[in-house]
Amino acid sequence: MAEGREVPEQAPWYTVVGVIDDGSQLNQAVTEVRELGVDRDDLTVVLKREDSSDPEPFPEGTRYIVVPGDKRGLEVVLGFAASFIIIGTFFAITTPAIGIPTLMVFVSLAGILVAGSMSRVGVDPILTEMGAPQEEAGTWNSEFEMGKVLVFASTRERRLLRPIREALQRGGAMYYIVDRRLEPRAVHQALLRRAGGPTSGPPAGETVLDRTGGV
Repeated sequence: MAEGREVPEQAPWYTVVGVIDDGSQLNQAVTEVRELGVDRDDLTVVLKREDSSDPEPFPEGTRYIVVPGDKRGLEVVLGFAASFIIIGTFFAITTPAIGIPTLMVFVSLAGILVAGSMSRVGVDPILTEMGAPQEEAGTWNSEFEMGKVLVFASTRERRLLRPIREALQRGGAMYYIVDRRLEPRAVHQALLRRAGGPTSGPPAGETVLDRTGGV
């Protein structure tokens, strides 16, 4: 009978979340975090862009998620809404008995489509999908809507927490440390990309140990 071997327990994950201004300070912070030894799969940047085809100047292989601008696909939605109203009006004129109720239904559908197209995409679906801490997620989503960028750096090495935090702070970021791995995924029209690589489409209760920071 073979002797069993004890499997060493793996160190827990930690995630440093940075809320930082867009621009050169973001690029510098991401570069510094990568240079600290954070793997390309353990660092994700989430930002909003009107044109998602523009590449980001991050280190090669850096994972980032582009949330589209608020008006993405608006022309198509308005086209469908106009079609609903035209078809409903046609039925209302030719066969009033069923056409008028049909017109009312189509007008309601058109209104729903237009209202939905005008709503902000936001980062909230991404935060919800990865199970971000609820209180902090609300703050992150609000800051994101005001133009900030979110940086998620995960590591099992506690010694890296301070250097990562300091790299983000040098860029003027607020930071949060969560005692688990947070890995954002591209959901709800967002696009997952790699710096220097092709676009990829969207894939199908934590405790905050430390929370501080300054701008």
